Amino acid sequence: MKPSGPAALALLVALAIGSWWLARRDAEEPQGSPAASAQPGYYLTDATLEQTDATGRLTMRVHAARAAQQGEQGAVRLEQLEAHYFPEAGQDWLMTSAAGSLPPAGRVVEFEGDVRLRATAAASATGAVVRTEHLALDVDSTLATTADPVRIEFGPHAVVARGLHADLKRETLRLESAVNGTFTR
Repeated sequence: MKPSGPAALALLVALAIGSWWLARRDAEEPQGSPAASAQPGYYLTDATLEQTDATGRLTMRVHAARAAQQGEQGAVRLEQLEAHYFPEAGQDWLMTSAAGSLPPAGRVVEFEGDVRLRATAAASATGAVVRTEHLALDVDSTLATTADPVRIEFGPHAVVARGLHADLKRETLRLESAVNGTFTR
């Protein structure tokens, strides 16, 4: 059966309107779909990243079970993070955490979840371990800071506080408030 007359004209008009509506709807949608922007800019597994200073001296080595950039210009999310930070020759600070991030164009490494900080150099005879849930390392100023509760363990002794300001280059540490210690023999 061939459409003719008014039925054919109505069918053509309906097809034209439908085509126009579909083309207009596609043109109005943003170019980047939400699913595409949620995709990582890149991702790595079992990754080791190294940073050097202007002279080529190694200043940081970061190992992560997984690293994924959030979007094309976003922060890099890290899982099962282990970072060795070398502010000066002969100094080695080890920081570990369940996760972390490296902000874009930033010089701060964020550690989160079961964070541990300790000196690994032979000169560190105390064997002290700092534990907290969040820690920010500013590599330019060599400062590690947190406002969260902190526990410092060394041997059978422990000190708890809220907030920490550690200058890793100078090897000094300041507890901010609510300091309480336990020393046993």
